[in-house]
This record gives sequence, C-alpha cells and structure tokens, in this order.
Amino acid sequence: MRRAFPEISGRGLAALGTELPALAAIRVALTGGRSGKFHVPHPDLRRFSSDACRFAKPAAEASTHPLVEVFAQICKKCDIVLPKAPDALWRAAAFAAQRQDQLDRCRTDREPQTWLGYARHAARWAPGDDEQFRRWLDTARTDSTLAADAAVLADAWQQLAAQFRGFLEEYAAQCPEVEAYNGARDAVRRCADTDQRRELDQIGAAVGNLSRRRARMYEPEPRLDVWTLVCGVWLAARSRGRGAEQSADLARAAVADELKGARVRDVTRLPVPPRTPSDRHADPAAWADAELALWWPQAVTAACTRLEEEFEAESAAMSARLLLVRDWPLTGTRDTPVAYLAASPVLGPVVPHGHREVDDYVSWSGGDTAGPSYAAVVAAPAHLVAKLEREQAAQPSHYEPRFTAGGPVTGGAADQAAAEALLRQAFPFLPGDGDREPSTPTDEVLEQRRARRAADRPWRDGAGEERTYRIASALRDGYGCWIPDSPQALAELEEMAPWLRWSALRLDVLCGRDAEQHSWATLFGTLEAVDSAGIALNPGGRHLPLHVPVHRIVALTGAPHWEHSQQIPALWQPYQLLPTPPTGPGPEPGRLRVVPGSAGAR
Repeated sequence: MRRAFPEISGRGLAALGTELPALAAIRVALTGGRSGKFHVPHPDLRRFSSDACRFAKPAAEASTHPLVEVFAQICKKCDIVLPKAPDALWRAAAFAAQRQDQLDRCRTDREPQTWLGYARHAARWAPGDDEQFRRWLDTARTDSTLAADAAVLADAWQQLAAQFRGFLEEYAAQCPEVEAYNGARDAVRRCADTDQRRELDQIGAAVGNLSRRRARMYEPEPRLDVWTLVCGVWLAARSRGRGAEQSADLARAAVADELKGARVRDVTRLPVPPRTPSDRHADPAAWADAELALWWPQAVTAACTRLEEEFEAESAAMSARLLLVRDWPLTGTRDTPVAYLAASPVLGPVVPHGHREVDDYVSWSGGDTAGPSYAAVVAAPAHLVAKLEREQAAQPSHYEPRFTAGGPVTGGAADQAAAEALLRQAFPFLPGDGDREPSTPTDEVLEQRRARRAADRPWRDGAGEERTYRIASALRDGYGCWIPDSPQALAELEEMAPWLRWSALRLDVLCGRDAEQHSWATLFGTLEAVDSAGIALNPGGRHLPLHVPVHRIVALTGAPHWEHSQQIPALWQPYQLLPTPPTGPGPEPGRLRVVPGSAGAR
C-alpha cells in the first residue's frame, strides 16, 4: 500500500530551506496517468494479484516520472518500491519535513503555556528519532550520487534540532514558576477540608450546581464547583508571580462570570441570619438573589485569604538530585502536577517501561495519546525530589511507586554511572551492554547454556522448510528453546524468524555494562531482526528494537501466556539461575520417563 510509503510535505520541505537535486531526480516507472491515476506496474506482467492494485498494467507499457512531481497522483493501492539508497534518502527528507511542520504548528499554538503543554511539545522529539535519521543518511551515502543531498539533510536536521530547543526554552520561560507552583499546589491540598471550602460548596448547592458552560459532545452535563474554580484561578495566578490581592481579584472575577444570571434554587443553603430584610424586596426570589450577591464575594475572599495563609513558596536550592521517573514522557492528564520535571536535564538513555492506553473519557478529552512509555533519569531540584518522596510515601501500598530518588548531581562522570544504576532498576538491559567487550561468552553464560540444554527437549533431525516450521512452532509455544551454543545457531534462528515475528518470546540474558558487574534478567518481547552479532528484540512488541549481543544470550523461547494475565504484563523479570548439570558420564536426564509398576514398563 502506498500509505506505508511516506509523503514529503511540500510546506515543511520549503520551510527547511534546502535544495535537494538528487531527491528531485528520483524517478519511478508508472503506467496510466493523463487524466487518471498513475499505477505501479507488476514486474512479472501479471495484472491481477490479491495483494496489488488490479488496475496496474504490464511493465512494458510503463514510463518513468519524477516521484516528487507525481506522488500525489499515484494510486493509493499501489506499492512504491525504490532501491535501498534512494528509499532511505526519501524517508529522511519526509521525516525532516514532518518535524518542520510540527515545529511550525507548535509556534502557532495559542493555548496557555503550562508545564503539561511543555511536556507534550518536548515529547514530539521521540526517543530514537536521531538514531533513525542517522541510519537513513548512512544508507543514502552508499550511493555517491546521493551523498550531497544527505549532507544537506544532516545540516538541516541539526538546525531543526537547535530551533526546537530554542522554542522549548522560550515556552518554558512563559510557564508557571516551579517553586511558586509547588507551594501554591500544596496550599490547595492543605485547604481541601476547611470551612472555607464547605462554604463555597454551599454556594454551588444554592444555585443547583448549574454551570453556564455548555456540554461538549459525549460529555456529561457540566456542574458548577465553586471551590475548584477558585483554586484553579488562584493557583494559576500565584504560580505566575501574581500577588495576593491580584490573585483574589482574578478569582472573584471568574466566579462573578460563572454566577452571572444564576438564580437561587435552594433557599435553605443561604446563610443564617440573613443579611437583608425580606420586606425590602418584591418577592422571596428577589430577596434570595440579593442574599446570594452579598454572600459569594465574601466567601471567595475568605477562601483566598485561607489559601494565602497556607501558601509558602519553596526556597529554590542550587543542589540537584537524580530522580528515576517511570511512565515517561509526562504527557498524560494525570501528569499535570509533575509535568515541570520535563524541563529537567535527562541523564543517560530512556528505557522501556510499558504502554499507555487511552480508555477513559478524561484521558481522551484531555489530549492523552496512546503509545509506548519509558523510564528516564532526570536531574531535578533536591527539595522537589524530597517532596515527591514524601508524597509517594504517603500513598497507599497498592500504588506502584513511580519515582526513585538517587544521589546528588556532582557534574562529573559519576553522574552517568549513577543514572545507569537507577535505570537498571526499571529495565536491566541498557543499549550498548556487551558491545565493547570480546564476543566470547563468559563461563557463567556457558554454564547456564549447558543447564538449559540438559533440561531442553532435543530437536528432531530432518531437513527442509517443514522441519524449520515445526521447530519454530514448538519454540513459539514454549516447548523448546533456542540456545546459541553452535556456529550455525544464528543462521537457524534467522530461518525461523518469519514464523516467530509476531509471537511473544522470552530472552534470558546477562545484563551489565561489563562482565564483572552484571545481573541476570529475562526480557519479554518480539523478534525484530537477526544478524551476525546478535538479535534485535522489541520489548513488549511496542518499543524500539534493542540489540542484544549473542555472547550475552542464554536462551530464547516462547512466552504464550505472557499477555493473557489479568495484570499489565511486565517487560522483564529476574532470571532464576539453573543448577550446573553434572559433567560425568551417565544417562541424559529428562529424555525418558518410566512410571514404576505400569504394564508397559520394561
């Protein structure tokens, strides 16, 4: 399908300001045209195929056209296939143009600047984007005619990254002050059970909790919550440096706009004694409305006064601490209180954590998106890290801990090692593990391979595709395992890869930057690729591939029940070491089971 082949945004490419003559010279053979659609011809001259466009004509009737000019006119059911180098150049140009379009849309965003908005903008530059773009350019440079365009795109990508960082810096300058925001948020939390809140709740009940705002599509009828309105306005004003008097004025203005035209529906909610005599009004309804008009400004002022008494901005400290944040990036609606952490420097790589699902109205209406989530280590202010620790310790025990605090940031190479140690608590295998060491398995790995081989079922002898399929089926169902203890092991796994592509697998590996400081883990995911140095595993089947060197692998087997549990499946678990098998002569264990006393036993 052509939809799998990206389209280059003309507006984004023009905004990049680059000239790509080699890209414009890429031509494809097409049939049709004139007043209709272009079609990609069948190379084998068969016009009808179940997986191709039925309107395509034989290749003998095709003519070449510049792909940039005719892309929009090509049938969407046709599959565009380019040579490897031009295909990589095209995808790199489309990717850069798409990023330019996203940056332009971010600059035209007129929504109020919040830390949640900052986190969502920052997440547009997803983990692995730079590596993927670099791989495309390296592939394009294999063709000497495309090297110049690849160099132009590399420079454009660097400039685009610098412009994106500048946009984020400007956006963060307009966001609430982190220190004041945290102090104001704590004040709101401490005032949750006060007489001032109960009085504002009585005001809402007096008008029937009817809101002036109209319900959106599929949204329940909105209800008036005066306390939430006052706290939201006061929090936004205080966290942006407004004073106490101005914050109270903004809160009263917001409540006045919400209660404009509101009528009292329950007079029993009005305060006692009344503030005005009833004989001065034409009817009881007019008296009740007059009582409300005198009541609510005093109640809002009292609530703001109480918030000011509880408000105490945190003193900004120069020291910083490492903090492991799970479920990164902080782009969900529930991440609003801690979204300011998105502006903290990230140390080390981000590692797989899970997958987000948008399965409720609050998340969907709040702008949440589904996709993979990660774990990251940031350098956050020390007093804010201590506060997050206290808040997390006060939560019930059934809540999964989200933050793990580390040591202080020293500014040296020790920070990177400490960040990696924290990351291994979230996911034990980091990118680059085992890449800078000899490709010879350690004695521990060899022992575990022998133990797994002794406990594994032997593969049946034979040849041909049917044997490969049967072995892959047994491996996928967990009845056997693949152990790389022979020179042809990787070649055998590569043959089985087409039958294992979409199956959940478990990989037992040795983790750690070097063999001296290591740990054992079992990773769950899908098989992405097999090469001469190892395999690429997609953790959970929804993350970027992770390359695992073959000398770190103990065994690979199926995990058919991994996704069928009631809880969210974990991406890894500790690996249980098997006892070392005996090396002396004797019968092979696990090959034959004889039940004593049975009629068939001999």
